[in-house]
This record gives sequence, structure tokens and C-alpha cells, in this order.
Amino acid sequence: MIKLNFLILPIDKVKKLTYSGYYMNEKLSRIARTVSLFCLSAAFILSPLFFLPLTTDFFQLNKQLFFTVLTAIALISWLVYNVIQKTVRLTLSPILLPLFIFTTIGITSTLINSPQNPEGWLTRPALFVVILVYFVLTTSLIQNSQSVRKILNLLLVSASLAAILGTLSILGAFQSLPASYLTTKTFSPTGSPLSLVTFLLTLLPFSLTLAFKVTGGPKKLVYFLTSGILISSIILIGSQLLPNRPLNPLLLPKLASWSIAIDTLKSKAFFGAGPNEFLNQFTQFKPISLNRTPLWTVNFNASGSEYLHILTTMGLIGLAAIGLIILSWYKLVKRDAGTRITSVQLGLNLATITLLIIGLFIPFTVFHWLILAGYLSLSVGLNKAKNLTKVKDVAVTLNTFTIVPPFADNPVTSASFASNVLPIIIGVVVLAGTAVAGYQVGRVYASELFFQQSLVAANNNLGTQTYNLQIKTINLSPNIDRYHLAYSNTNLALASALAAKANLTDQDKQTVTQLIQQSIREARTSVQLQPNKSANWQNLAALYRQLVNFAQGADQFSIDAYTQAVMLDPANPGLRLEMGGLYYSLGKFDQAVTRFQETIQLKPDMPNAYYNLSHAYLSQKKYLEAYQAMQQVEALIPADSADATTVKTELADLKTKLPATTTQPQTTNAQTQTLTQPSPAPAAPKNFAPVNVEPAPSPTQ
Repeated sequence: MIKLNFLILPIDKVKKLTYSGYYMNEKLSRIARTVSLFCLSAAFILSPLFFLPLTTDFFQLNKQLFFTVLTAIALISWLVYNVIQKTVRLTLSPILLPLFIFTTIGITSTLINSPQNPEGWLTRPALFVVILVYFVLTTSLIQNSQSVRKILNLLLVSASLAAILGTLSILGAFQSLPASYLTTKTFSPTGSPLSLVTFLLTLLPFSLTLAFKVTGGPKKLVYFLTSGILISSIILIGSQLLPNRPLNPLLLPKLASWSIAIDTLKSKAFFGAGPNEFLNQFTQFKPISLNRTPLWTVNFNASGSEYLHILTTMGLIGLAAIGLIILSWYKLVKRDAGTRITSVQLGLNLATITLLIIGLFIPFTVFHWLILAGYLSLSVGLNKAKNLTKVKDVAVTLNTFTIVPPFADNPVTSASFASNVLPIIIGVVVLAGTAVAGYQVGRVYASELFFQQSLVAANNNLGTQTYNLQIKTINLSPNIDRYHLAYSNTNLALASALAAKANLTDQDKQTVTQLIQQSIREARTSVQLQPNKSANWQNLAALYRQLVNFAQGADQFSIDAYTQAVMLDPANPGLRLEMGGLYYSLGKFDQAVTRFQETIQLKPDMPNAYYNLSHAYLSQKKYLEAYQAMQQVEALIPADSADATTVKTELADLKTKLPATTTQPQTTNAQTQTLTQPSPAPAAPKNFAPVNVEPAPSPTQ
């Protein structure tokens, strides 16, 4: 006979243990939720002030990383909260689905256009994913309208500090500081004076609304004082952004932006060119009319309007999605019969509307998108308790989907282990994805740190240190073309410096050859990684050009690379001028004349194009044409410029070779440019064996 002994506890002790476990879980869930909401609030409030001078981009990249890290911490805390609560608590709002669709379109567009480019993924696509996660967490965790008001008040404090720093920078208060980036008048913690002014413009209606709506007392005075700080900064800094003022921002004209968008849609109507591909679209479809403006040398990486930028990079579907987000937000905040709009809601609505209107006139930076994400999230938080038909809180388990009161806590249930399955599954999947994404982001950010250090070393003429740091950069992120481009130029610079030494040893010659081959290899790699980027082909062409007298076949390789660069940037007069100079140096004067004529067609007021054309005609002994081209140079350059004397001397010399009749120069506005005639390719070092080089890769590689 077997006897079983059971441990029997008194009923009151069982109850005590049960209640103790309940309160412990309740305490842990509150801590997890508090940590999550604190991180989300800090990400939004501190984004105007946060920057790090450690990467090539001090502001936008670091703001995005800061926002991402805090959102990731909030996500992990939210997962812990859900596991303890044995349910997944979410807030469903009209904005959620359009925002999800918009994010999906950004990812799809990247997959179609630039799947192998890490920067293509880690810029806007990653930003949109983080914003979606931030929106879901913030709207689900905000408990009451008082929390929203606190967050916005703290954002006003952050904005006031940013406004004061921007104002002091404009006034030159940081001129004596050792950090060079602080001494410029363009310094602003938001990233630029333009981003600061637009940010302050969005918060000014909120501050003024509360200043007039709040009843008397210290709060009213504080809101008026804050409004005064914002207005003063907007006027002082904004006045410097006006046309013909020192800080007038370089923005792509709206007509050019529209033209580029339409040309892009002809071949990529639905998903656009890709969120990180605007620069390539600009070079390919830039209107020739821009060559008549001071912006003719600028390569824009953003459109002149955020909505035109979305149309170009994400297509008609992307523009429709952002329109759907705006429409859904309007439906959310629209006042229903029998309800009222509080002063905080009115101020937040005005702030959001202002930011959306600003998007018509400028492209958004990362910072603008982060602020918009915060405004949309807080709009949902304020409307949670007003109308359950618009905003619903739901508690989801593996087999239930329950609508719960918006501000009510989930009771810690005594359900079986099975009720924990859904939060655990979601937690494992999300944690795995976060770990993988964090690893990739960490590698790219580390490569940015090394790359910035290499640029600092290069500025200090530390060639070996620059070389080694760029090797570390490429080892961490081998698929980013600009790293290979910089490493290519570093190799060439080191080779040139070493080759210039007297009495080269055999080892020195071998090192020079190796550096040149590495330079070509890295330039080719940059082209292969980004075959649609004209600048990469231009760099490769210029590199081959320097090796014309040093490597067999380099002349034709340079011509091939320039041809591809011109195809990708057909309205760029500088490219054709360089290509004409190459032909001139090779003694191919007919082709040189053609390229110089094409340059003039693209930019008729470019004196250096006429100057080079004159010399090409002179080499062909076409003296009349050479004289006429030089007359155009005289008409285009200022009479008191350093080049005027040279031009007059050359004109007088050409005149002696002319028949009796000459053509008079056309009257044109003078252009201040330095004249340079086509130069021959650099000579090879003495007693140096020719270098074997590979041709430019085909555009399809």
C-alpha cells in the first residue's frame, strides 16, 4: 500500500500568496509601462536638442539613431508589460492603417530600386518603420490628456532652448569656442536655421493658444514669455533666411521639382525611384533652365517640397498614402456634435496643420518627420476618450479580441499559461528582429564613426592614418559606395605623394603601382555599387584621365566613363567641359570642339567653355572661329577681372591671324569665373613601368 503525503496550506496563506503575486505583477507592469512611456516622451522632447559631432552628419543621422534607440527600449518594456498582463494592449485609430500602408510602400520602393544599398535601407525606410512603431507604442500607452499636456509643455521648453541657442549662434556668441562647428552662424541643434525656424513656427500657435486660453496666473505669464522667445527667434533667424540674405537656404525651385517628378513618373509611376534615390533622379532629369541660375553647380538630394519629394521617390501610391494619413488625421480631430475642443487640442491641431503646410514649401529632414510622428501620436492620445467610434483600445490574446475602456488598466488575470502565448510569440519575433536590425545599424554607425575620423585625419595631412581608418570603414560597411570613393581618392593621393619623391626605390615603385591599382579597384567598386550615380562615373573618368600617360588604355577607359557620366547627368555642362578637355589633351580636336559646343548649348553664359573652344579652334588653325569664341569670353567676364588682361592679349594675338572682317561680341552679363584652358594629362614618373589597369565596368554590372 502506497501512502501519499500532501502539503496542505491554510486558506488564508493561499490567499495571501495569490494577492502578493497579483500586486507584484501589477507593480512590474506599471514599471514596464512607465519606462516605455518615459523613453517615448524623451525621444520626442529631446529630438530638437540632440546631436553628436562624431559622424559626417552631426544632426539628422544622430537624431534618428537617438530616436530609434529610445523607441527600441520602449518596445522591449512594452513587450514585458504585455507578457505580465497576458494580453496585447493596442490602440486602434484612423491614422494607424494609412501609416502602416505608407511604411510598407517605402519598404517596397526600396526593395524594387535599391535592395543592396545599406544607406537606402537605413535612411527613410528605417525611419518610417521606427515612426510606425513609435506611433503604435505612444498611442497605446498614453493614459490621459494630462500626459499629453505635460509632453507638449516639455517640448516647448526644448524648443525655447533650441531657439535661444540658434539666436546666440546668429549673433556670433559662439565665435570664441574651440569647436569649429559651433562658431558658424548656421549652427542650430535642430540641424539648420531653416529646420529651427520651421519647428518654432509649428509650436508658436500652440504656445499662443494656451497663452490666451489659460486663465490668469503664473502659467499664463509663462506661455506668453515662451511665445515671446519663439517669435523673437523666428524674426531674427528667419530674416537671415530671406532671398539675398547670408543664410538663404539652397532649395530646388518648385518648377524644377515638378519637372523631375513628372519625368520620374514616366517610368516609375507607382513606387517611384526609391526613398534614397532623389539625387540620381535630379542628375538624370535636371531642367536645363537651372544652368541659367546660380544653382547650376548644386546637386540636390531632396526636392523643393516634401510632397513632390514623396511623389518622386515613392510614386503615386506613396503620395496617395501620405494624403490618406492627412485625411485620416483630419477625420480624427474634426469636432463632432456635442463635443468641444480643448485649448491643448486646438493648439496641437494648429501645430500639426502648420507642419503639414510647411511641407508644401520645403523638403522634410529626419527631424521634421520625428516631430510629425509626435504630433500625430499625441493627437490620437487627446482623442482617446472622446469617441470610441474613432479610437478604440483593444486587448488581444490568442483567442480573444476585446474592446476595453481607453484609460483603464488591464486586470492581471489568472488565466492559464496558454493566455501568455500571443505576447510571448510577438515578443520573441520582435526581439529577434530588433537584435538583427540593431546589429546592422551598429555596424553602419561604427563605420560612420571611423569614416569621420578618417576625414579629420585627412584634413590634418595624416595620410597613413586616413588610409587605415578607411579600411576599417569599408570592412564594416562594404556596400556603401561613398566609402570606396573616398578610399580610391586616398590611394591616389598617397601614390602621387610617393611618386613625387626623388630617387624612388624598387619597393617605392611597387607601392605606387599597388596604390594606383587599389585606387582604380575602389573607384570601379563604387560604380558597381551605385551604377546610376553620375558622380561615381565622373570620379572614375577623372582617375583614368590622370593615368593616360601612365597606364595603357586609360585614355579610352576615361572616355567610356565620361560617356556614361554624361548619360546619367545630361544637363551638366561641367561634365562635357571635362570631357572636351580630355579630348583636347589627346589631340582629338574635332571631338573636343563638339564637347565644348555642347557645353555652351547647356550654359551659354559660361566663359570657360568659350575659352576652351577658342583654344580648340586655334589648335585646328581655325583662327576666325577662335577669335569669335574669344570675343564671347571678353563679353562674359568682368572688365576689371584678373583674366581680362589675358583675354585681351590673346584676342590681339588672334586678330593678327584674321582676315579683315571679324564678328563683334554679343552683349551678355559678365560672369566672375576663373578661366582655365585644357591641360594635358599628367606625365608619368621617370623610369617607371606602365601600370596595368582594368577598364570601366559596363553600366549593367
